[in-house]
Formats: sequence, C-alpha cells, structure tokens
Amino acid sequence: MPVGDSSKIALGAAAAVLLLGGLWYTATLRAQNAMLREQIAGYEHAALAAERRAALAEAGSKSAPRGSATGNLKPQRMLSDEQRVAIGSQLSTTPGKKVWFVREPNDLEAEAFQRELEAVFLESGWEIADSSEAGYRIKAGLFLYIADSEPADHISAALNGLRAAGLDPFAGNGYRAFYERKKKEDPNFRGNELAPEQDFVIVIGPNPDAST
Repeated sequence: MPVGDSSKIALGAAAAVLLLGGLWYTATLRAQNAMLREQIAGYEHAALAAERRAALAEAGSKSAPRGSATGNLKPQRMLSDEQRVAIGSQLSTTPGKKVWFVREPNDLEAEAFQRELEAVFLESGWEIADSSEAGYRIKAGLFLYIADSEPADHISAALNGLRAAGLDPFAGNGYRAFYERKKKEDPNFRGNELAPEQDFVIVIGPNPDAST
C-alpha cells in the first residue's frame, strides 16, 4: 500500500475517533445538565415546602390562646412524619402533575391544614395549580372530586396517598357532569366549577373533630 494512502487512512481514523469522542462528550454534558436541572427543581420544591411549613409554625405560635377575644380555637389537623411519608410515597410515582385546592371560607384551621397538604405535594414534585376559598359552606371533612368517571393514574395516586395516611377522604367520580346537571336543575346551585384543564380538586371542610 502506498505511504500516502496509509497516511490518509490514519488521518481518517484519527478524525473518526475525535468525532466519536466529541459526540460522547456532548451527550455526557447534556445528561449531566438534565440531572442538574432535575436536582435544582427538586431543591426548589423542597425549599418552598420548607418555607410553607416555617410560615405555618410561626402562625401557629402567634395564635390567640383558647378563650381569647377571637373565640375558642378549633383542634388543628396536623400531618405526622409517618403520614407525610405515606402520602409522598404515592405522589412521587407521578411527579410533575397539578393539584387544585378549595377550602372552607374564613376557617384558619382548614387553611392551615391545606398548607400541610400542599407542602407534601410540593415535596413530591407536584405543582399547586390553584388554591382558593369556596363560595359556599363546606361540610366537615376532606373531599376529592374527580372530573371524569374514571380517575387518571395521578389522581389515584393522590387518593391512595391520602387514604394511606388515614385521612379517609370522600371521593366522588364524574363530578364535572354532576355539577353541570345540578346547575341546569338549579341555577343557584353552588359547588366547584372545574376549569377545562382541571381533572380533580381536593376540598377541605371544617375539622370534623372540632368540638361544638
């Protein structure tokens, strides 16, 4: 084989090695960047959840004592570490999903309990799509209303997590059709109107264990 051909082959092989090395290096950098983005997102969720818990603890420490001018305080629902783990173990199977909350109006205990739940969802990689007070009085307890007749996997994960924590929420399927039917029957009906993209809502009523 002529010397010139050998040199060309050697140069071609070297170029191929350099090209493959460059492609491998680029792919490695992309994978590392993706991992870093996921880690940063996880840190941000955890930081936000921690801030919410700190704010809740501070608000609790500033609560008026029982029998003060604000009236008797209701027993506060709080999640134990075991309950957080039970809920989070289910929610973490479907991260990146959205959750909606509606709570009893003018009820500080219900609002504080909602923040407890929100923190677990955030820590599990979920997004709080909306949080609001209801425009009507809610029955005591915890409710999960599902828009369609069959819940998607992430909704089942949320429901199973709440049940695993012993919270025993009432779950109702086909809520969107139910709401529309009730509105036709009675224009004054007050419930939870679901947005087009909203597939479920967690509704927090007064503490059923509160003394009357």
